[in-house]
Amino acid sequence: MDKRKKSKKMEYLVSYISQRLEGMKGIPSVLADRALKIGALSFFALFAGSYMGRQMESVNFIFWSAAICIFGLAYSFRLVRCGERNGYETVEGMVYALKGRHSIGRVYQVGIRLEDGRLAWLLMDKRYRFRVGRKYRFYFNKERQNVLLGIKNLDAALNIGSFYGAEELE
Repeated sequence: MDKRKKSKKMEYLVSYISQRLEGMKGIPSVLADRALKIGALSFFALFAGSYMGRQMESVNFIFWSAAICIFGLAYSFRLVRCGERNGYETVEGMVYALKGRHSIGRVYQVGIRLEDGRLAWLLMDKRYRFRVGRKYRFYFNKERQNVLLGIKNLDAALNIGSFYGAEELE
C-alpha cells in the first residue's frame, strides 16, 4: 500500500512538471530573457553580499543581500507567470519616426505604423534602440498602463514596469 501511494505521488509529480514545462514553451523570449537576467542578478547579489557580509562581519549586509535576492526572484517568477497566463499586451508595427533621441531627457518618442495602418506614438526610455523602417513587437503589462497625468515625461517616469521589452520581427 505504501509503495502504491509513493508511485501515485511520483506520477503526479512527473505530470505536474511536464505540464509546467509545456506552459513555459509559450512564454515570449523577451519575458523569459528578462526573467533569467533578473534571477541571475538576484543570485549574484546574494552570493556577493554573503561573501562581503562575512568578510566585514556584518549580519545586516547578509540580511539585505538575502532580501534583494528574494525580491528579485519574486519579480522573476512574476514575469514567468505573466508569460504563462498571457498577462501581457503586444503592439506590433513598423517604426517610421524617432523624435527626441538626441535631446535632453530620459525618454524619446517612437512613431509606429500599426498593421491596420493607424499611427501611434510610444514614449520609450533612451536605453532602448530602434531603427526606422524595421518591424518590432512591443510587450506591455496589461494592468500597469494608463497612468496619464497629462505630462508626457512624468507619465513615462511613473509608468515603471509597464514595458517588458521589444523584439525585432523579420
